[in-house]
Parts: sequence; C-alpha cells; structure tokens
Amino acid sequence: MKEVLEIEPLVSAKFDLAVKSGDAYFFESQVHITGDDRNEKSEPVACVPWQIRTVPALLKKPNSSDKGKDSQDKDTKPQQNQKDVFAPPYVPNLLVKEMQDFTVLLNKFCVLPKHFLLVTKGKRFSDDTEFVKQELPPPPELITTAYRIIQQHQPVQPDGEILGFFNCGKESGASQPHCHFQMVELAPESSDMAVPIENLFKFIKRDGKEDLDIHMLPVPWQHFVALLSPPSDDEELLMYLGNRFTQLLDCMVSATRDVALINGLQMQNGPPHFNILLTKRAMHVIPRRQEGFDLNETSWTPFSNAQAPENTGMLSINALGYAGLFLTRHEAELEAMKSPANSRIAEVLARTGMPIPLQVSGSKSESGDAENEQRQSTS
Repeated sequence: MKEVLEIEPLVSAKFDLAVKSGDAYFFESQVHITGDDRNEKSEPVACVPWQIRTVPALLKKPNSSDKGKDSQDKDTKPQQNQKDVFAPPYVPNLLVKEMQDFTVLLNKFCVLPKHFLLVTKGKRFSDDTEFVKQELPPPPELITTAYRIIQQHQPVQPDGEILGFFNCGKESGASQPHCHFQMVELAPESSDMAVPIENLFKFIKRDGKEDLDIHMLPVPWQHFVALLSPPSDDEELLMYLGNRFTQLLDCMVSATRDVALINGLQMQNGPPHFNILLTKRAMHVIPRRQEGFDLNETSWTPFSNAQAPENTGMLSINALGYAGLFLTRHEAELEAMKSPANSRIAEVLARTGMPIPLQVSGSKSESGDAENEQRQSTS
C-alpha cells in the first residue's frame, strides 16, 4: 500500500510551534520581481520573472545578550546533534515525520516559510560512512520519495506547489555533509508558473517526443531539463525517475567534456558539482563551477570605492538561484541586480554555472530560432 505523504499539514503545525518556541528562525524579507521590460522581442532570459529577496536580518550578528539566552536555553531545551545536525536525537519541534528510510525535518533557519528537508537515515544507502554524503548524487529512492511528496501536496496558497531542490557538492551551495533534499512551497508571482525558470518551458519544441528527450533551456549556462510523465505504480516510478536522472547526468557529463575539448582543458577529477530542481512537471540538472559571485569585482559593484559593509557584496548561489529565486542581504545588492533585461542576473548565473559548448566555441547562428533550437534539446 502506498504511504500517504501529505506532509504540508504536519509542516505547518510544526513550523508555527518551532518559530514560537525559538527552535526555528524565520527571517522576514522584501521581494522584488524583475521583468517589467519584457516584450515579444526580449531574450529568453529576460522572460523569467526573477525574484530577488532582500533579507537585512542576515547581516546582524548575535550580541552578548543573545549568547547568554542561548546558554540558558541549552540547559532547558533539547539540542540538535552537534556532530551531524540531521541525525538523532532530533529537536522535537523540528521533527515533522519519521519514515522507514527518511526523516522529514524543518529547516532551522528559514527565509521562505515552512522550508523543510527530506533527510536520509543512517547507512541505508552507504557502506562506508555514518550517513549518505551530500557530495554524491542522491539515490533514486530519495528522488522518488521527494517526487511523491510533490505529487501529493495540497497547496495552502492559490496555485501553490512544492519545489524540491538538491545541492550536490561544495560549489553547488551545499552547506551540510549529510544527504538531504530541500522543499519549499511557491506560488505564481506575475506569471503562470510557480517556479520562475519554468516559464522558459514555452521555448521547448513540442514534437510528441518532448517527454522522452533531454532539453537544454535557452540560457547562457548549462541547464538540462527532463519533462516528466510518471507512471502511477511505485516500483515503476522508482525506475522511471532513476532513468530520467541518469539521462540528465549523461548529458551533463557529455556537455562538460565538450566544453573541455573546445577549450583544450582536462576534465576535472573528483565528484561533480551540480544542482537539482524537482517539480511535478520536470527534473532539472544544472552543473556548477563555483558557488559564489563577488559583486565587488564587477564594473557595476553597488559599493563606492569597494567599501562594502561587512558581509555584503558576495552572493551565494544554490539551486534556488537557478530556479529563479535570488537572495541578497543589502538594499544596494538588490539595486545592483535590477538591471534592464535581467542581464546582470544572467551574468551571475553564467559565471557560477557552466558555459554551454555553443557559447564557448564562439559560433553564433544567423537565426535566433536556430540558436534556441540547438540549445533546447540534446539526445
């Protein structure tokens, strides 16, 4: 019998309790949506309603009174496992649900409300460590469970849906070594799609094979997409999603090899760095070359004479950035990113992502449609 994974009511109840008790922290933010300059002649990247979220609270450091309060709390409240924050004993107010192979936990520090995590348990998928490593591709069982949560989600917001995302490797924005899928509910903002980058699906050629092929979105970085037509049977779903994920990884490796050959470079050794986005419609894979982007090294730095306030100027880009959700900590960073036609957002993501072979080779098609078609699909 298929396990019911309607997680949202459990997450909502625990989130309110955890924030009220001080076991979780929710940071208020202001959101700016780009795209006011979009028109039918705009580049595809300008058609994405990128959301730039500014959270000034992230600049504040705990003061001595905060430390004193934390010390008192340690004497009276359950504490996270300090060696591995995703392992038991769990803080009761952060624990949403335990399953056979996974645990659902609230994210302790939230910029988006009710941000939760699907965490692997013990050595279920690993023989040599105490937990599955985040630097390795997620096991098919984890992807499948995340997808089933997305399928069964009952939205709180009108037309809301769950976005699942995974940061694989240090340069992808991964901040914890224990393997976990992250999940947030999004709602459409000034567009039809809750996940901003999926507005580019209108550029995917509809030829009856779009659910079989792997597509490359028309953006100046490698962004691979598998459209999903999932089977209803659980065992078939596991195999189906595993196969689609393998197809995406194959295309990523092939494109990385092509870029290296064009530039006369050697393929890098070691685990790959990439992001995964998972929605009810599609699975995305985005290879990465670096995690951060330093605004102070650009000609459009928001700070005069490079005198940036402490903890500003460096953007940290994880999977949410490639979904269309940016995080800034200072109003000046927001102003710097609000460029016409989203060109600065494109520059940031192209620098932290991997170049596409077409772009690196310097070849340009005479027809914009032909260039888009070449970028869209790869077999």
